[in-house]
Parts: sequence; C-alpha cells; structure tokens
Amino acid sequence: MSVDTAGQAGEDATRKDLLEALLATTRALGGPETGSAAAELAEAARAQTGARSAALWRRDTQTGELTLLMPVRDPPPRLATGAGLAGRCAESGRMLLEVDAGTAVDIVAITAIDHDRAGRTGAVLSLPLVAEAAVLGVLQLLFESGRGFDPNTVLLAQVLAAEGALALREADLGEVNTLHSEVEVARAIQRSTLPTEMPVVPGYDLYGHFQPATYAGGDMFDAVQLPTGVFLLLGDATGHGFGPALSAMEMQGMLRVAFRLGASLDDAYRHVNNQLAEDLPDDRFISAFMAFLDPGTHVVRYHCAGQGPLLLYRAGDDRCEWITPTMFPVGVMELTEAPVAATLELGEGDILALISDGLFERVDAANEEFGPERVAEVVRRGQRLPMAELCRRLLDAADAFADGIAAADDVTLILVRRLPAVADNGSGSGTGT
Repeated sequence: MSVDTAGQAGEDATRKDLLEALLATTRALGGPETGSAAAELAEAARAQTGARSAALWRRDTQTGELTLLMPVRDPPPRLATGAGLAGRCAESGRMLLEVDAGTAVDIVAITAIDHDRAGRTGAVLSLPLVAEAAVLGVLQLLFESGRGFDPNTVLLAQVLAAEGALALREADLGEVNTLHSEVEVARAIQRSTLPTEMPVVPGYDLYGHFQPATYAGGDMFDAVQLPTGVFLLLGDATGHGFGPALSAMEMQGMLRVAFRLGASLDDAYRHVNNQLAEDLPDDRFISAFMAFLDPGTHVVRYHCAGQGPLLLYRAGDDRCEWITPTMFPVGVMELTEAPVAATLELGEGDILALISDGLFERVDAANEEFGPERVAEVVRRGQRLPMAELCRRLLDAADAFADGIAAADDVTLILVRRLPAVADNGSGSGTGT
C-alpha cells in the first residue's frame, strides 16, 4: 500500500492553517482589549482569507432589515429584507458566492467607502452569521477581480462566520445586560421623584398616573400638600428617554427647593425658568402646568407654560372647557419680571384634567389621533367615577382606539375632582405610577 506523503502533508498544513486562523480570531473577539466585536470579526476574516476588504451587516431578527456595522459609515446604510446579496444570504440562511457583484446595492454601499475601489469589485462571498437557528447578520468578503476560489478559503470563511456569530451573540447579550441594569437604575431614580401617594384633601379626589413610552420618560408630575396649598405640577420635556427625563427631574427638584425656601408661585416660576434657559440646549425646553389649589376657596392659581390642551369639566353645565397656555414653555428664554398667575375656580363636581399630549396624540393604523374630543367625551361619561377609574377608562379608550399601535410618547395624567357637598362614589386619592 502506497501513501501520498505530499498530499498528506498538504492536508496537514491546511488543517494547521485553519486551526491557527480560528484561534487568532477567537483571541481577537474574546480578548480583554476587544473594543468592537464587529470590527475584530471583519478584520480577522479579511486577514485570514486574503480578501481585499470585509463587511459586516447586523440583521434585525424582527423586521429582517440589515444595517451595515463595518465599514463604519454615518449614517450606516440599511437594506430591506431580501435586498442585495447580503439580504438574499440572510433570507436564505445560506452562503452565496458571486463572481462579479459590482452593481449589487449592498456592494455599492460598501465600496462607496473606498472611492479608489468603487466599481472595481470582483468576487463576493456572503456568509450568514447563525446562532441558535437565528440569522444574526451577514459577513461579506470582497476579493480582487479574477481571484479564484479554493475549497480551503471557503471552509475557512465558514469557520470564521460560525465563530463570529457566537462572539457577536455574546457581545449582544453583554450589551443588553449592561443596558438593562442601567435602564433599571434610571427608571428607579425617576420613579423615586414621583409621588407614591396623592395628598388626601378633604372634599377632593386626586389621582396621578405616569406611563413612559420607553425606558424613561420626559414627562413627570408632582402633587404635594404645602402650607400654601396643594401644589400640582405636570411637565413634559421635549423628547423622551434619559435626557428629557433628567431635564424634567431638574425642574421638579428646583421647584421643590424654591417652595421649601418660601418662594411664591410667580417667583419660583421665574427663577426656575431662567435657570433652565441657561442650562438647557437651545433646542430643548419643558412645557409645564404648575399651580396651587386652595381647598378652602377652591381657587387654582396657575402658570400654563406651553402645556396643553388641558381640560376643565364643568359639572354644573355638563361641558368641557380647555385651558390654553399663559406663557411660553419653560427654558425658552429668560424673564426679567415674575409673571402674574392666572386663576380658575372649581365648582362642585368639576374636574381639572391635566393630561400630557401623549394621550391626545395616540394614533390608529390610519394615523388619526385620539384627540381632545374623544378625551372630553370619556370625561363627560365618567364624571361621577372615582378619578382612579376615570384614568383607567381614558387609557383603555386610547388603547382601543389605537388598536395595537404602540404609544409613541409618554402619557401622564393628574385628575382633580371637587366632590359634591353630598359625596357620591367618587372619593379617594392615589397614583398609577
């Protein structure tokens, strides 16, 4: 029996190359100095296969859309499901080899990074990154024109893609876990600034609710019994997320300090506005309704800084009025003088409904808004209900109207009802945070 020692040596060398390439990639992706798994994977794949360049696409497992991670481009190109060679690869979950792919939409997006090479793309090898039966992305290797392919190059690329998929999955899980921890801290901090219970005010039923659209919200509310009356605050910072949440908390904190130091509503409004005008970026502001309710006289003194629409239900006439802004939003520009608060008086059975625009602007599949008229109708029908129940009905009505379309903005409500002299079933107080 004869043995082909030259052939055996070649196979051994190939296995050695594959093993060394795999180990090098594993070290690059898993080492303590790894800054970006995507960058490390693309560079390792390029270097080990002799490709001219490498690209990495991340796949949204819900929509199938692909986003280019490497090479870095701002903004990163996106591919619809099935678009380009990468889209076909991701959709099928199989490797694709294209000998001349210069006009493919994904290849044009990649080679546009390197203007000297644009339009000169040769062969392209597209490999799905699969982990636990899910296609997480696509690795593409671009080779010079006229490059031939041997089985070892293809095998090596497949090994690298498999290793890269696992590394990216672990990186994603690490990012998700870290983000989840940070989100929980931010959520806890924001919720700690909200009232855990609404003040118990004789002759009144108060209820508050806060529902962020994302991990943290730009909305906030406050309700607290102070020597000067019941302080009510509804704020809505532009946008939603961590940044607006911090702005809203800053305003709330400054107002609390101002009232502890004995400032009037008008002076507190001016000083807080001027400080935020200095602190906030030019394109940021906070719309707010801040007021004091005197339970003895039933008079509400307020500043409505760009917040609206706000509803005032008049039980005696069974009609709804709308409170319009008295000032521009907080933080837009400095004030040289303290503005004078507006006033309103609550009659028996009247409801002051402070509602952020997130509820009014809930949309359905046709992009129609829930709107003020629907809100007013729910309030009219539920005027005698406890405010906690009325809040639930408002939220349920908006959900039913949206019919599965998620809220795009935070939703916050403060409902204040003056009870009739002979109290009906609408009594109590609480929060829905």
